[in-house]
Amino acid sequence: MSAFVAARPRYTLPFAGKDYELLGTFGMIEAVEYATKAHIGVAAVQIVNGMPVNELAKVISAVLTACGHKVSADEAGASLMDVVGLEGEDNQVLRFHLYAFLSICLAPPSAREKKAHQMGELIGKLTGASRGKTTDASASAPSACSPPSSGVPTPGP
Repeated sequence: MSAFVAARPRYTLPFAGKDYELLGTFGMIEAVEYATKAHIGVAAVQIVNGMPVNELAKVISAVLTACGHKVSADEAGASLMDVVGLEGEDNQVLRFHLYAFLSICLAPPSAREKKAHQMGELIGKLTGASRGKTTDASASAPSACSPPSSGVPTPGP
């Protein structure tokens, strides 16, 4: 049996230093639509296209609360301000995670697994490309001033 259940998409949302398990249900969709006063598809696009922070806090609250993690919009807003940041890379990653989850929920049941893989690749590219570490300062990294190593060890002092 597959771990993926198309009728109830599951997702792990990293938010403010904690991972939240989300479950895509009709009640969750209703909560987001009520919080944003917009169709869920419109809300998903607005999240990544610059939804104001106060509205984003409402979406986070609606999603988390509907999934069993009671978080008020004020608490979500405080976490955005104090932990995630109101702008910047962490804020954008959070927005893409929310977009990914809602996109999976909106896909037809037969296409949700494929959509989940697509969103996973998108998030992987976003977080992998921007969070990579450089080895320039590493002791083993060649510097521009040193000649390339011949691979033969040199005797120490």
